[in-house]
Amino acid sequence: MKIRTLVTHRRYFGLEPRAFRAGATRALAGTSTLPPEAVRFDLRSLGEHFGLDAPASEALLHELLKGRLLEPIGTGLYRPTERFREYALARVVAPLPRARAKALIAKACALSAHINADCVRNPFLIGIVAVSGSYMNRGDKLAELTLWLVVHPRPRGSSRQWRRSLGKTDGSRQIIALFRSLSSFIVVHLVSDKGLVRRPFSVVFQTDADLMLRSVPPWERFREWSVSISRRLASK
Repeated sequence: MKIRTLVTHRRYFGLEPRAFRAGATRALAGTSTLPPEAVRFDLRSLGEHFGLDAPASEALLHELLKGRLLEPIGTGLYRPTERFREYALARVVAPLPRARAKALIAKACALSAHINADCVRNPFLIGIVAVSGSYMNRGDKLAELTLWLVVHPRPRGSSRQWRRSLGKTDGSRQIIALFRSLSSFIVVHLVSDKGLVRRPFSVVFQTDADLMLRSVPPWERFREWSVSISRRLASK
């Protein structure tokens, strides 16, 4: 189960983070011995768990359905999803100061260089690290630090000939785990193309272009060159 982090200066589904987590915890109390399909709430019991009156309970129910924390099962009953359980077990922390976020970005850049140079069994090189999300809002208190890693195939050089390379899935997991180990505030996305990075973003790390060119197989470079030439001829 994913361990979520709730930040004190934000509201979640209309409630303060500690109030929401406490209500979610009370709602699930005593249900650990029940199979998931047997756990259900109605509007009244939901209000009791969260300490809300009828109008506030209806507003909360709407937000929980919208956020996919509850799913309707008919006759005014609702079943909690895995996301509901994640919020019940969430950590509540102070927000990430921008100064610390900048220090984490510097560590992320250093980690990227380390992975490219030393993690020779990993099948990927990190071409670009971009930061997006709340960091781009220029606020001093951040809910998370969202990093996008644009990865490319690692060239099959002599450094990997005597070792068996990790598979793509294990290689992705290794990279994500290394970045998440820097801080619980870091949210990592791996993509294969810069165009998939959520905008707005800022590039904070970029690998040497020659190294990335060597990471692309010759047949792939030839294919891209051929497509480029065809597009140029078609435009004339």
